[in-house]
Amino acid sequence: MLIQGSGLRESEWNKVTRIHALAIVVLSLWVGWTLFMWFAATRTFRTADQVLKSPPPQFTHNVQGQKPEQTREVLRYLASEINRTYFRAYGWGQILLGTILLFLMAWRTPRNALNPAIVAIMLFIVIILTLGVMPQIISLGRNFDFLPRTPPPPGYQRFWKLHAMFTGLDGAKLLGGVFLLIRLIMLG
Repeated sequence: MLIQGSGLRESEWNKVTRIHALAIVVLSLWVGWTLFMWFAATRTFRTADQVLKSPPPQFTHNVQGQKPEQTREVLRYLASEINRTYFRAYGWGQILLGTILLFLMAWRTPRNALNPAIVAIMLFIVIILTLGVMPQIISLGRNFDFLPRTPPPPGYQRFWKLHAMFTGLDGAKLLGGVFLLIRLIMLG
């Protein structure tokens, strides 16, 4: 039995619909994960500062031999390591999601050339960030985790330039993902 206006048999139509729905789910996970990471990355450092502003009594007791700036340095180091761990997983997870989504977009019929192109660009950005930019950010960050910031340690400006590049490219990828998500939902 043909589905009216599509030229597809019912079984083919069901396959197309499942692939389309799965593509929306995968892309939604990718976009959502990106938004979560933006929140989490800033939240870890804020949490370290909040703990210092109103520490529980047991924490104060445990760090009483340290100067407040030393305790802050340790907490911010911990926040940095948490972020490094999260972002490594985020990078590899995005490569996996992007690969799955690209496969789904290429497998869809009828095929729209723009959709797989958007996913391919997003995936390319993620590969650059995960394999090129992120390892440099991690390495530079570890070099000055415990160094004073005045004057800025060697590599500090480069760290922030790489950080800005990461944020900008991740933002461009996010915009591409939102645009594609709207296309998939609105245009089918």
